[in-house]
Amino acid sequence: MYHSILQASEQAGNMIKKFKAFVFRCLIPFIRLWKFLVWQFYKRKNDRIKIIVGAGPTNFPGWFKTDIWYLDLTKREDFLRYFRETKINNMLAEHVLEHLTEEQILVMLRHIKEFAADDFNFRVAVPDGYHADTNYIENVKPGGLGCGSDDHKNLFTYKSIAELFAREGFKSHPVEYWDESGEFHQGYEDDGNGFISRSFKYDDRNVSGKPVYTSLIIDFSLSK
Repeated sequence: MYHSILQASEQAGNMIKKFKAFVFRCLIPFIRLWKFLVWQFYKRKNDRIKIIVGAGPTNFPGWFKTDIWYLDLTKREDFLRYFRETKINNMLAEHVLEHLTEEQILVMLRHIKEFAADDFNFRVAVPDGYHADTNYIENVKPGGLGCGSDDHKNLFTYKSIAELFAREGFKSHPVEYWDESGEFHQGYEDDGNGFISRSFKYDDRNVSGKPVYTSLIIDFSLSK
């Protein structure tokens, strides 16, 4: 009897999830229209174009938040929809790129190059593959134990992500990271290039003063 109740409860939960997903898919065209209208207002109000990709609930003054439903980084037509008449000065991606394959990232970078301003800066934060804590690595590696890691495609180090971006002409500027000898390099401050919550300075897990949870934070510019 107890097993039957659990089974029925699980089936009901799955049906609710499917219904919510169906409703959201129906709303996507309206979400796209609304975000495009918001974009028109944003670009008239702001001289510098600052884009948050994979923003979710993130919202910062002066930045335009986007998500895959209306700015898919791998689709040139999405870039054209927003940036045909303007150039991007800043982009910010906090714990987004680990969910993309290397090929998807390279496609994204080709699109970004086309629409980037001369002073373009792309701040990236991803889980750090050189972090000295093995528990951290077990949680963030592809297929790991942590929340969302089942969808992780990469576990970057400051070297591997720099090499990947360099293939499309981007120059790396490491901000905060662990190196291959297990030394932590703290350097992130909240500045105009984008706020990172999962950093040594701002993540609550580091309240003891030790780098318990940090991100590989690295800025990229286009090589001249």
